[in-house]
Amino acid sequence: MASSIDKDIGRLEGRMVSVETDISSMKTDIRCILKTLNEARGGWKTLLLVAGVAGTMGAVASKLLSFGPH
Repeated sequence: MASSIDKDIGRLEGRMVSVETDISSMKTDIRCILKTLNEARGGWKTLLLVAGVAGTMGAVASKLLSFGPH
């Protein structure tokens, strides 16, 4: 009986090492994803700023041209 328990414990220890390796790999992947998202966050703000400025300029130009000579 003790031999069977020892085998089970050995098998579980081996699986645990595999799980720890997988978790370590996942941590690395998550850090890379987080870094990419943080870099993209600034790009979206810039894009929205440019789009807002372009929209404002288009609205002003449209308003000015509607008052021009007919």
